[in-house]
Amino acid sequence: MELLKKTIRSYFLISVIILLVAIPIFYFTLKKLMVKNIDEELIATKTLLIPKLRNVVANNGQGVVVYLNYDIQYEKAPSSRSGDSISTIELNDSFSNEIIPQRLLTSQFLVDQTSYRLKIKISMADKNSLIRRIAGVAVILLFLLLLGLLIINKVLSKKIWKPFYKTLERLHEYRVDMQPALHLEKSSVKEFNDLSKAIEQLTQRDYQAYISQKEFAENASHEMQSPLAVFQSKLELLMQTKPLNEDQASLIEDLANAGKRMARLNKSLILLTKIENNQFLEKETLSLEEIIKKLKEQYEFQIDQKSIQVEFHVEKDVIVQANRTLTEILLSNLLSNAIRHNEQNGHMIITLKEKELIIQNSGKPHSLDVQKLFQRFQKDSFDSGSLGLGLEIVKKISDLNHYNIQYQYINQLHTFRLQF
Repeated sequence: MELLKKTIRSYFLISVIILLVAIPIFYFTLKKLMVKNIDEELIATKTLLIPKLRNVVANNGQGVVVYLNYDIQYEKAPSSRSGDSISTIELNDSFSNEIIPQRLLTSQFLVDQTSYRLKIKISMADKNSLIRRIAGVAVILLFLLLLGLLIINKVLSKKIWKPFYKTLERLHEYRVDMQPALHLEKSSVKEFNDLSKAIEQLTQRDYQAYISQKEFAENASHEMQSPLAVFQSKLELLMQTKPLNEDQASLIEDLANAGKRMARLNKSLILLTKIENNQFLEKETLSLEEIIKKLKEQYEFQIDQKSIQVEFHVEKDVIVQANRTLTEILLSNLLSNAIRHNEQNGHMIITLKEKELIIQNSGKPHSLDVQKLFQRFQKDSFDSGSLGLGLEIVKKISDLNHYNIQYQYINQLHTFRLQF
């Protein structure tokens, strides 16, 4: 729903900006129209009053005349060619003790060649109050309109985008090993139908590629294991034939070692293929402390050969939901790597913390190349027994289970930190 929320949020933000700009424009435009209307009324009133004022002046009337809501004053004044003028003045109302804005028209008229100045004033207080009320009602209506549009847009958007979110939900649930392809529902929106069609075709191609790679891994495992087993058995028979001189025995031993290496390499490559194809689906609750203890017992011979001092600290056992085979391979590779690359009379520290495993070992007094460490066939050139695949398998299994594997050289110890 994040896309929908973002769209509605954008609509709301733009609408608020438009309202903030439109409301002052509406208010000042309304006020300007009101002032223009008052000015027209003042001019019309002046036109109607001047004939009456001439009669009043001729009959010696007073200088103040009451006409509707207008405050009208006239007095003798020197003749001026400036014409009529209209302005806004502010006067203090003695009754309410407030400043009241008023519109003032100043004009002149003649009575028996005598010039008189005419002032017509009208209060703008009621009209300003009316404008504020009109503007307030308009603002409320605009905000209600905006709120209504947002609600309608949200409801309609949810209905329109429903096929998209259903497709997304199906994609989250899709597993290439469980079903050949997705079959998505049709929508009334052409773009969503095009998207569904593209996804269906993509998942079908993915399933076909998965089946091809799975068959290749299975066939390669079967086809290569048989000749390798024959090769090993023939070498063993050859080693038993007599007479054998020292050179022949050495050559046969080299061939046997090469055959074992080929068998290990074949097994590792097939394992990598199976990991990449996500063929290890069964998961169970595993205790890393228990697995490490078993592996440590299995490597006792190699540890004793190098006289390695091993420390195993368990601050808190790590419990994971994972495939047992892959987890044992992951931990086995890390431990065998720490033993193989250790030095004679070296030491190894294994620490289990909350959601973290740390394996440290002595070895060469320099840091390894982190950029190449987890790449395929990257190995110590002096170690003829290494295939260069152990740490890549570690990285693949870690990525598959969303673990984080890091390497550091700390206090002259090669440190591998596995975070769960």
